[in-house]
Amino acid sequence: MSALLRRRRRRGATARVLRGDGDGAAPLSPWIGRTLRFCGTLLALGGIAWGGWRGVDWMLREGEFPLRQVHVDGDLRNLGPEDAEAAVRPYLGRNFFRLDMGSLHAAFADNPWVQSVAVSRRWPDTVEVRFVERVPFAHWGRDEMIDTGAARFRPQKIREPHEWPNFDAPDGHEALLMRVYGDTGRALAPLGLKVVRVQQDARGAWTLTLDTGLELRLGREAYAERLARFIEVWPRVLAAQAERIAGVDLRYLNGFAVRWKAPSAEPGTHGRTRGAPIATAPATARSEDRVFTGHEAG
Repeated sequence: MSALLRRRRRRGATARVLRGDGDGAAPLSPWIGRTLRFCGTLLALGGIAWGGWRGVDWMLREGEFPLRQVHVDGDLRNLGPEDAEAAVRPYLGRNFFRLDMGSLHAAFADNPWVQSVAVSRRWPDTVEVRFVERVPFAHWGRDEMIDTGAARFRPQKIREPHEWPNFDAPDGHEALLMRVYGDTGRALAPLGLKVVRVQQDARGAWTLTLDTGLELRLGREAYAERLARFIEVWPRVLAAQAERIAGVDLRYLNGFAVRWKAPSAEPGTHGRTRGAPIATAPATARSEDRVFTGHEAG
């Protein structure tokens, strides 16, 4: 029993030594250590933030990191180099990081010849501009054009010379006129005739002008049938007198009327076109009579 008590005392004494600090001082409270660590973390984060702020302030300062180059990528046809230079000149020398990319984008996009544009930075001192120029399809009205996507725009200058057709119609009919122009052009091509003007008035009536100056009036209805009638009679009846014909009115169920050019030296005409004689008329009809084989339609 005495031996057992001695072993217990030794174990107890050893345990008391391990719990102490060796000199009798009281242990530190756990929350003090956590507070010190938290304060150290705050100081470190504050130093990082301060250094970052100073770095950003330096990077954004005017005069630092100036924009030196603007690369413009696109097919210049009706846009000239001076248009691109005018758009980018105000931004050269500005701080690379403070560039107003929206304004630079708008400087290009506001040009009516630009269909789409993308602007991006390239480190360290360059901005890249990629644009797509509109491909014009026809003149529209007096001072507008439409592109191959049937979008209307108002060009300030046309640098690429081309013989585009002329369209005139109510708003919203751009795609329709493009389709009519294409279909009619293919139908008249075998006759050696070309459409240069397509008009549709507010009532929906169609008028075509050919490259010879000949005017075709097709009205509002049965466009395809009336055009087919002209294609049928042109080589048999009208082609031989093409130089004398000012226009052909096809707004009739089974016939048409011809409007002749005025003789250039005839007294009293003053260069005007005389009233419309006939086509497909009875052989006894006089040239001044307006005679048709069908009834007038819309």
